[in-house]
Amino acid sequence: MSEAADAQLLQGRAAYAAQALQLVRGARQELLLRSDSLEAALYGGEAFAESVKQFLLGSERARLRLLVLKPQAALRNAAQLIELCRRLSSKVELREPSPEQGPIDPCDWLIADRRALLERIGPEALQSQFWPQEPRRGKTRGEDFDTLWNEAQPSPELRNLSL
Repeated sequence: MSEAADAQLLQGRAAYAAQALQLVRGARQELLLRSDSLEAALYGGEAFAESVKQFLLGSERARLRLLVLKPQAALRNAAQLIELCRRLSSKVELREPSPEQGPIDPCDWLIADRRALLERIGPEALQSQFWPQEPRRGKTRGEDFDTLWNEAQPSPELRNLSL
């Protein structure tokens, strides 16, 4: 059976947002979030921010790394989430691509504990895929995330938000 066959196909932003909530609620130690601009319909709601808060406060080992391609848009789209990240800065790191990285595909990945993966190929995509328990794929995407992360730079816009 192929990896694509193991994925659950999701239709629409509401389905993605609902699955993202469930994924965060099920995470235990690590969340990796890569996003173009933290689209409001997906990450801007109070429920998502509250789920991230519960995750981060639920364990001393819980960590979130957030890589955002367009920080200014992310501030507009998900101010509540960014403010939470700023308040819990000992558990959260926020980065943006460095100029040296060149163009990066604007897809969304949400990876929980390198075992579960939610993926959308771009900001306009209405389809996404969810792998609820796919350690090999989660590990591979986690390594892809790490590669981007290690070349990225801290985001002053996201770090210095004041509402």
